Amino acid sequence: MNLLKFSPLKDVAKPRQLWSWISFDVANQSFTLLINTLLFPIFLSQVVVRDDSIDDRVWALAFGSSMLITALFSPIAGAMADERACKKKWMIGTGLSCGLLTCALALIDSGNLWLAVLLYVPANFAFSIGENFLASFLPSLARQDQVGRVSGFSWACAYMAALLLLIITAILMLACGLQSVESWRPFFVFAGLWFIVFTIPTMLWLKEPPVAESNQPRRNLIIAGFSRLADSLRHIGQHRDLALLLIASLFYGTGMTVIVFYASKLAEEFGFTQVKLVLFVAVITVSGVIGTIVPTLFQDRIGHRRSILIFTTLWLFTALGFAGYSALHSAHLAQHPQSTFPVWPLWLIGNLLGFGLGSLGSANRAFVSYLTPTGREAETFGIWGLVWKITAITTFPFAWVKDVVGNTEALLVLAAFVAVGLVLSIFINEKRGALARNA
Repeated sequence: MNLLKFSPLKDVAKPRQLWSWISFDVANQSFTLLINTLLFPIFLSQVVVRDDSIDDRVWALAFGSSMLITALFSPIAGAMADERACKKKWMIGTGLSCGLLTCALALIDSGNLWLAVLLYVPANFAFSIGENFLASFLPSLARQDQVGRVSGFSWACAYMAALLLLIITAILMLACGLQSVESWRPFFVFAGLWFIVFTIPTMLWLKEPPVAESNQPRRNLIIAGFSRLADSLRHIGQHRDLALLLIASLFYGTGMTVIVFYASKLAEEFGFTQVKLVLFVAVITVSGVIGTIVPTLFQDRIGHRRSILIFTTLWLFTALGFAGYSALHSAHLAQHPQSTFPVWPLWLIGNLLGFGLGSLGSANRAFVSYLTPTGREAETFGIWGLVWKITAITTFPFAWVKDVVGNTEALLVLAAFVAVGLVLSIFINEKRGALARNA
């Protein structure tokens, strides 16, 4: 039996390029998982800030400021990359820069907040802007009837890499005695080297998509970038469904960003030890792998909008369930402060959260690719990147409510964001958007 016929990539036109593109999706998992989700928020809180009354807000401000810079730069960077056909060059540059800065996080001493900020903010900027360039290759690597399948498969490979990273982290914690937060610096070096190594196949084999020849004189790159962006904004009415999708992404993307950056802190506050934290994030990751596979099976067939609605609805009910668990947890501890509260529901919630992260993230990237105007891929995904980076800033209401009021109320804020994104997605017309794509 030829198992290759069951591969999601069995009929793609550029398999070698596609695998080299996926390699960058694998590379950046070391930063998004080990730095942003699992280790650095806790390291910043317990080793650098050491003040429970402000640590959530410090993390939100450090992360949010890097995202604000990325959000401001993303659209113009995408337009400039389309103008000069330099998406690959800039993507490789961001990957190598992020890898080196991530290694340098190991230099942060206890209480050295300024060094932490000066290293983390540009590292997260490089990681985040690189994600935009990565996604902008999707329309050129897959046909329009394949984007859901290819995006989902790439996302699944990234989640499998994340799972491997978690296994390695757990083994090193147990075997090398690196369970205390103060001893986590070697993991930062490991994360940076992982990023650099898996960027190499992308550097060697991914090709820049060709651009149409123009008879116009060569323009200054910055002026050309702003000119292209202004032209897109003037014609935004022709792509209103893409615009509506991006606005909806801002709202449910805020919920997803909250989970990525606060999952480990929430689990710790509900009683998980350091090793259990790794296992909890592993549960989210395994479920994320399953979640990314689901869109590859039916998204291109049943439609992108319908897929988004299904996954967003699941996320909404999961967020409400998380808030309910938090309320029961708080009530129990208020009445029985010396007893423990069952944590098994968190494992179920973690599975649902992971499934939602994988499926909704992959489906959203594919839907944007499906509606992207021809010749404006990097620009469109630059705007997409702007939206997703703004979600880091819109997590601040969650962080503020969490610090000032409590976890339950903060999780209800999360659910409200997801609900708004769900309602907006209902009004997207997929067929109209596809017709406007080549107009």
